[in-house]
Amino acid sequence: MNSGIISRFFSFGFGLNEEKGAIGPSLIDLLEEGISAFNLSARNVVNPPSLWNLIGFIRERSGSIPFIMSDEEGGPVKRLVPGFTRGISHMGLTEAGPSMAYDMASRMAREASAVGVNVFFSPVLDCNSETANPIIGIRSFSADPHETARFGAEFCRGLHSAGVLTTGKHFPGHGATREDSHLCLPVVDISEKIFRSVHLFPFEKLIGEGHLDFLMTAHIVYPSIDDKPATLSRKILTTIAREELGFTGVIITDCLEMDAMKKIYGIERATVDAFNAGADMILLSHTPELQRRAIEALKGAVEDGTIPMRRVKESLLRIEETREKLSHPDYRAGFSQVLFAPDDLLQKTLAEKSVVIGRNGGDIPLEKNSAIVLVELSPTVTGLNEVEVSSSETRRIVSRFFKIERSYALGYDTPPDKLVALEELVNSSTSLVVITASRGSEQIKPLKETLEKLALKSGKSILISGRDPYDTCTLEAFGASLATFGLLPGSIEAACMAICGELK
Repeated sequence: MNSGIISRFFSFGFGLNEEKGAIGPSLIDLLEEGISAFNLSARNVVNPPSLWNLIGFIRERSGSIPFIMSDEEGGPVKRLVPGFTRGISHMGLTEAGPSMAYDMASRMAREASAVGVNVFFSPVLDCNSETANPIIGIRSFSADPHETARFGAEFCRGLHSAGVLTTGKHFPGHGATREDSHLCLPVVDISEKIFRSVHLFPFEKLIGEGHLDFLMTAHIVYPSIDDKPATLSRKILTTIAREELGFTGVIITDCLEMDAMKKIYGIERATVDAFNAGADMILLSHTPELQRRAIEALKGAVEDGTIPMRRVKESLLRIEETREKLSHPDYRAGFSQVLFAPDDLLQKTLAEKSVVIGRNGGDIPLEKNSAIVLVELSPTVTGLNEVEVSSSETRRIVSRFFKIERSYALGYDTPPDKLVALEELVNSSTSLVVITASRGSEQIKPLKETLEKLALKSGKSILISGRDPYDTCTLEAFGASLATFGLLPGSIEAACMAICGELK
């Protein structure tokens, strides 16, 4: 089997353990291998002009226009930083409104297209029906499949307006999990009826309306559908996606380096089984050695007949037909096109429109420049590599609105004896502001008793649920609560404005 053909079935990341943004040995090796799809990570991005130069290098050395792909959901899940408009999370967009979903996607796509990125791994079409979900949460538009489809369609329209191809993920739905597929293989035990009416619905709707160019698979098991993970399931990728829903675009796996695949099935088996199940492209985002093993595994499986030549031809045709959708500009003609700056006005509008003010028992507005005790719950690190604001940046923003008498940053695993000591910090004359960064509805529960004691002892208590919004329901003792659907600087600023009464 011609290695040039085999190389078309992969999308690889590069630059691991190399200088940030460099044109290094790993990229040269991929180009020599004939890889024509590349997955960008934050490690590849210094600024827009630098990225434009790197992608230009790729394009000049590729036999055909390459797919330049990136996880660009907006908000915390965004690889093109710094120098690009970051946007906000999908769930925040649902609060901001459908027109803002279009505007944000369009702006992000215009910037990305200017530097040469042509495929986004978005929108996320998972319905976050499980509030304890530790990995989807605010990445989802909604638990409602109709709202998810509605906002997903607007997001796709925005991407297509700038010539960027779309990817619906994580097919056939990752919103009902209670585990993170970066770390294990989640099993979702729900009925086929719920699976189809809730989780499959947004994909079915957007496929039917022609919004999706790619589908990205989910590393999860639906026992009511198949005993194999969706990524390896012929029933899900071929019977449902192709035959039932009529999807004719490219099916790409989520990264096979996630533990749900790498540790349980191994890279070689996962590569071959995913392709045989109906995947057209295999994604490996990081490690050169695993990438080489995946190529050899697929090549060997084709040569020994494990993968029929019919499957090879089907996927090759779909990939090349999708490649024809890519624009063909004179890419090197306009360096000036990448001398843009992030759209700060759009970012500010998105942040302000997405803040939700919940309970207000008279504890807001809080007078500007009031003295406060600030308690922050530090974000939990996951395999997703989300962009988070630092604690020092949070304090800097909050201090523009309030006088911080004392501030404390706590981990979700803080020992109970240290939590008890916090109760000495507040009294009836204290205004308390707590910012949480919880993933799902369960993470805050071990801290619930201590935090609510602090709230009840204080004169005024305000909760900012900075990531998933479910803490506003769990921590009921707070006099007021807000949800920001992300811990970006603009979101924290908008929350402070709301607390001061400057944001209605």
